[in-house]
Amino acid sequence: MLEQIIKMKEQGLTTKQIAAQLDTTEGKIKYAWTKYRKSLTEQPSVAAPKVKSKTVKQTKKSTAPVLDVVPSVQVVPSLERDAFGMATHYEDDILHAIVQSPTALYVYWELSELSKQLLETHYHTTFDSFRKELRIIDVTLVEYEQGQANRTYQFELPEMTNAWFVRPVAPNTTYIIEWGIQTIDGDFVPVLRSKPVETPRDEPVTDGRFAEVVHHWQYGEVEQPEWVEVLRPYSYFDRVR
Repeated sequence: MLEQIIKMKEQGLTTKQIAAQLDTTEGKIKYAWTKYRKSLTEQPSVAAPKVKSKTVKQTKKSTAPVLDVVPSVQVVPSLERDAFGMATHYEDDILHAIVQSPTALYVYWELSELSKQLLETHYHTTFDSFRKELRIIDVTLVEYEQGQANRTYQFELPEMTNAWFVRPVAPNTTYIIEWGIQTIDGDFVPVLRSKPVETPRDEPVTDGRFAEVVHHWQYGEVEQPEWVEVLRPYSYFDRVR
């Protein structure tokens, strides 16, 4: 059954879809998949060969023995790969938010096995038992590091998910995305956080000090934009004695 699960995961099927096709429960699929992923990172250690030393006869030019050093063999854990041979994860803690349109963001993340184990140890439960959530935070013109935010909302994520399209979001707005877990008490604990991203405007600017000038040039009413006086070249000061 494990081989069938691996093939279906490579095809992009969800846990629920795999369970339906194999006529079994989602819990069994999650258990088999989690056990398989852990087996990929648990590689047997290879003992480094002993260093052999060979003493060279002392001569007038040589005053120290020469050693034949054999380099130790380092085992690099194999990474899980998809159908195209690309690694599906790199054992790192990351969360990136990418602007797709004025009203949509694409978010993807990765949580290392070490971080998962730390969460399990701290909360005395398995990682699969946590409720995973994504929090969307509007931080336009405020300092989020100081606890300020215009508004926030969050929603539950399906199991074994590492990417999500967030929509709709507001145009011309700055967002920060957080991935976290919900505790037994119902509190949201942020684990990963993105850098601020800003969605573009969804319509041209229709007001402001330069709007009328740009409008005349944009619609061909003038050959070139009119000059707009911003700074005076000279200033007049009364000299007071």
